Amino acid sequence: MKVTLSAIKADVGSIAGHTRPSEEMLEAVNKLLQKNIKSGLLIDGIVTYTGDDIAIIFSHTQGVGNEKIHVGFAWQAFLAATEIAKQQGNYGAGQDLLVDAPSGNVRGAGPGVAEIEFSINPKQGYRNAEAFMIFTGDKCAPGAYNLPLYLAFADPMHNGGLLLNPKMHMGWTFTIIDMDHKSQSEDRIIQLNVPEQAWEVAALLQNPDRFAIESIHSRFISDEQVVSVSATRLHNIAGKYTGKDDPIAIIRTQGIFPAPEEIVEPYATINQTVSGGARGSHNMPQLPVAINTAVTGPYCQPLVSAIGFSMNHEGKFAGRMVDFFGNTAWDFARLEAQRRAAEMRRQGFFGVTMGQQTEIAYTGLVETWTNLDKKFKLRSGQAPTNNENYQGLDS
Repeated sequence: MKVTLSAIKADVGSIAGHTRPSEEMLEAVNKLLQKNIKSGLLIDGIVTYTGDDIAIIFSHTQGVGNEKIHVGFAWQAFLAATEIAKQQGNYGAGQDLLVDAPSGNVRGAGPGVAEIEFSINPKQGYRNAEAFMIFTGDKCAPGAYNLPLYLAFADPMHNGGLLLNPKMHMGWTFTIIDMDHKSQSEDRIIQLNVPEQAWEVAALLQNPDRFAIESIHSRFISDEQVVSVSATRLHNIAGKYTGKDDPIAIIRTQGIFPAPEEIVEPYATINQTVSGGARGSHNMPQLPVAINTAVTGPYCQPLVSAIGFSMNHEGKFAGRMVDFFGNTAWDFARLEAQRRAAEMRRQGFFGVTMGQQTEIAYTGLVETWTNLDKKFKLRSGQAPTNNENYQGLDS
């Protein structure tokens, strides 16, 4: 049986600022989810939130990018939540819905979309159980998964399974997207094989504000997709700053793929810094948190949640969930991320604590820079006087 796993996420309003969606908003989305499960359009699904973003995670048999799924269900669910947000006076109602009516699918219309189509229990017998994880980020750019995924799929120092599991020895194909390429009809992508081209992959992924992993495929089984990431830039769609891109990712696990403990390892050992945070303009350590966590701490620290599921032969999964970051094992990582965040914020708005120029380019700083630029004047250069030792720049 072929099934499509979809994870679609958007910020359509939240209580008292960028904190969390209201219960009524979540209920509105879940009501439409259950309606479409009952009608047979969907097989199963669950509604969660990370910070101010609502995520709909669901299975169906309609394939990737299907209009009935994207526009007929997901878009309508976010519109329903937006209406509730407006009625309640919640902040940023409909913020990530950047077009009036998307055509075909919602990719490029604002919501983050990750999807994988695969066969459950394939005849070849290489995958006897279907397990997967969903990663949801808030207050961070879409390249936030670059480093953790690179370490999990290309670095045996962080994933011993790359050495211990012969089925992973053949490596992976990384599809990397250039998020600065602005086009309504095409994407600019490159496909690189790991481990042979691991350094070339690293050379691109080190710039997570421009390049992001879009997908990863196994080379043990040709064309078997293991990772899907919602790698799109909201400011490239809207032409202005509308909030961070807040990516969502699907990662299939076990068997011919890495195990969950290998995938989450970088979040404990590296505790990476990503662009995002308050007003989307800072570089901040990412905080691993339980699913359904509101943003209430200082700095709007970037969040990431990770939940896992097992899917049965009918494509059902939502009744069984593991919250990977939702226990005390992650308390130290959280404290370390908060400690590092406090250290960085002591430097305020100077230097590397602020996001790269491309990130700040969609904030109010641009207007300030433009106005100040008009006031600069040219001054003729003069050599220093009364200094016999002065020998010029070439001395």
